Amino acid sequence: MGGKLKELRRSGTARRKPLPLNHFRCQALHQGGKTLGRSDVTATVPLRRNRPFAFFWVAQLLSNAGTQVSELAIPLIAVLTLSAGPTAMGVLTALEALPSLLLVLFLGVLVDRVRRGRMLFWCNLAQGLLIASIPLAAAFDLLTLPQLYVVTFLVGGFALAYGLAHNAYVPVLVTDRRQLTAANSSIALTDSITAVAGPGLGGVLVQLLTAPVAVAVDSASFLVAAVLQALGRGPDPVPATRTRFGLSLREGFAAFRQQRGVFAITAGKGTFDFFHWGTIALYILYAVRELGLSAAEIGVIAVMGSVGPLLAGLITPRVCRTFGTTWTSIVAAVLLGGNLLIPLATGPDPTVIVTIGAGQLLLGLGVVYLIIVRSTMLQHEVAPELLGRVGSVIRLVEWGPGPVGALAGGLLGSTLGLRPALLVLGIGGLSAVPWIAVAAKRGHLTLPPDDLTNAPTEQPAT
Repeated sequence: MGGKLKELRRSGTARRKPLPLNHFRCQALHQGGKTLGRSDVTATVPLRRNRPFAFFWVAQLLSNAGTQVSELAIPLIAVLTLSAGPTAMGVLTALEALPSLLLVLFLGVLVDRVRRGRMLFWCNLAQGLLIASIPLAAAFDLLTLPQLYVVTFLVGGFALAYGLAHNAYVPVLVTDRRQLTAANSSIALTDSITAVAGPGLGGVLVQLLTAPVAVAVDSASFLVAAVLQALGRGPDPVPATRTRFGLSLREGFAAFRQQRGVFAITAGKGTFDFFHWGTIALYILYAVRELGLSAAEIGVIAVMGSVGPLLAGLITPRVCRTFGTTWTSIVAAVLLGGNLLIPLATGPDPTVIVTIGAGQLLLGLGVVYLIIVRSTMLQHEVAPELLGRVGSVIRLVEWGPGPVGALAGGLLGSTLGLRPALLVLGIGGLSAVPWIAVAAKRGHLTLPPDDLTNAPTEQPAT
């Protein structure tokens, strides 16, 4: 439930303080009768005609579709095939988030030192090959929990690197700042489309063809995405001159601290994610063992929940233009309490499915709205060569608590029982609200007017 996130310029200008948001109100400068965009020499290309972005967009769609299948199938393999209990599920979930604690700062510096388009290709390829080992081992009856642990950790590491490079690569493909909200909404829409189709497809595949076959679909999707990334890779500039690792990290932390709106959303989402990862660790176990739901029914809930991110991808540009981003961000933070409906859902199976699905829909809407707002603020305010490092700091703050939260969720489930533990974790999900509310009151959650009024909303052509 994804992230998505700049060494000195040769002239040394990257050390300067970031420009205030209202600087962009005067961005429409003219020279020789020509309006200057992000670059004086790069002509603005409508997003729908931006071929490199279109390939990038489709590759993202394919890899995400497979990922959504595996996010349902791998926990089901652990529960149904390998008889994993609450503690084992907590460990499995923690290992998925652990790279964000151990590797994120190193990967953030690395993203700013390599060609980002090429890095996306290798990350897709590596994830495809690693995930292929699961159905291969299952075919020979060799699959074990330790293998799931290792694959989950390694895939989590490559997924983290992909996410950092992905977020930093968007401003390279989309050179007009006014298109960034539309571009980020397009990416969120892609994530949401696959989130709608993926879990349902995963539930059907697990029900009809077994979970290992469903995981094989994920592997194939990553490999196809890698091919598309190689065929359609757009501008991939040579990284700037390197500085020492420690200095690079300090620059990333400094740039992150200066962006108060980005900081507030990240801190709020980080506290939410602690409780959310605990919920993730227990959810499949609770749904299967206490609610008696089948794989297909769990897939239906996931499909319902995925409508929220889809709506966020569609409506965020219009909501930002119409209502601004201050109070709407507070509403989005309140929606992060949607996990509370998991333990509160009672009654016949259809009622339980609709209740949990509605909670996940609201949660997804709130999360993706905040991510789009933060990504757009970040890409406006932070120098491109710092985006990888700032993105790594964001991931550390957001996902760093994830492994601890997952282990805490497993421990709570073993101690209190699954339903009481999920109730505590659901209430904790509302901890993001104070962070967002304080930042909104202080005026830190506003986007540049140029982006709100002029950003095109069309999706890229394929």
